[in-house]
Amino acid sequence: MKNHGKALAHISAAFIVWRGVLWIIESVAPAFWPLYTRFLGPSFWSNFDGVYYLTIARVGGYGPYQQAFFPLYPILIRWLTKVSGIDDITVSVLISHAAFFFGLLFFYLLARDNDRKNARWSLLLFLLFPTSFFFAATYTESLFFLLSALCLYAAKRQWWLVAGVSGYLASTTRFFGIFLFPAVLWEYVQSRPRTRRWVHFIGICLIPLGLLSYMAYLNASIGDPLAFFHAQSAFGAGRSGSSLILLPQVLWRYLKIFTSVSPLTLTYAISLFEFLVLTMGAWLLWLGYKRRVRTSYLIYSLAILVTPTLTGTLSSLPRYILSAFPLFFIFGSVHNTWIKILAVMVSAVVLVLAATAFLQGYFIA
Repeated sequence: MKNHGKALAHISAAFIVWRGVLWIIESVAPAFWPLYTRFLGPSFWSNFDGVYYLTIARVGGYGPYQQAFFPLYPILIRWLTKVSGIDDITVSVLISHAAFFFGLLFFYLLARDNDRKNARWSLLLFLLFPTSFFFAATYTESLFFLLSALCLYAAKRQWWLVAGVSGYLASTTRFFGIFLFPAVLWEYVQSRPRTRRWVHFIGICLIPLGLLSYMAYLNASIGDPLAFFHAQSAFGAGRSGSSLILLPQVLWRYLKIFTSVSPLTLTYAISLFEFLVLTMGAWLLWLGYKRRVRTSYLIYSLAILVTPTLTGTLSSLPRYILSAFPLFFIFGSVHNTWIKILAVMVSAVVLVLAATAFLQGYFIA
């Protein structure tokens, strides 16, 4: 309990500082970028995807191509808005902040179990990652982070039913939630045979039911259980919603971008950012494998890193990698302190640029 109290104190301080930094960024955003109104939402923290989540919550259902956005988050927004009487924009942001705070607690406990000495480094690198501002927005990042971190923490503690329920909720929040199933199943297989029970296995099998229940709903409502995938092409960035694209084809596409687009354009900068995040993720996976990090973490993170590329683009990968949070445990345990210091400095600068651009209406990830 004493250790958990210290963890809570560290997380509280880190969260307050992180939110304070975002408040400063929000204040200075107009000085960095001219306002771009095409994709602005009803508030600066509800741009892009936030518009769709609020629309789904207000209508209580899906419009054309909106099936790409999984249901739990808009359901919570709609329900809490009715119960509290607070406007839905405020509710959506409060959900994100509360979920992120408690998600950080499980993140820190897992990071400390992985490498007690460098847990604070993991936390710092995660909080200052250039896309961490999405945790404050009307996006599913925070809710999914809380549920997936709780799921992996519960699996590590062999609380199989808790892992199953949180994994179920995670897979109704985002497609990535399905990848918790093989990760938790691996933990179950590696546990002591005498502690295993069939009821535990049944609990774990709740995880894919979240996605399957959403697919059943889509099939019943519009006759397409894969509508969440088929809708991808409607959101641009070269995404495919009809077929899977192999990684070499994606890399070839980015090579053409780097050789044909001016380095002075925002398109080039974002494409380079996406490619560097993929490279970083691959390096951390390799490093984690060499250092024998928990296999469940590697399974889960690898699936999240690779799956978005199957749509034919690395677009949004800098945001998606936040869901592969065990990679930051590996990053925090890098032996060379100067590499981590440099990473923190570069991340902080890019965080300011990316967050101010997002708040002014520019697509970042």
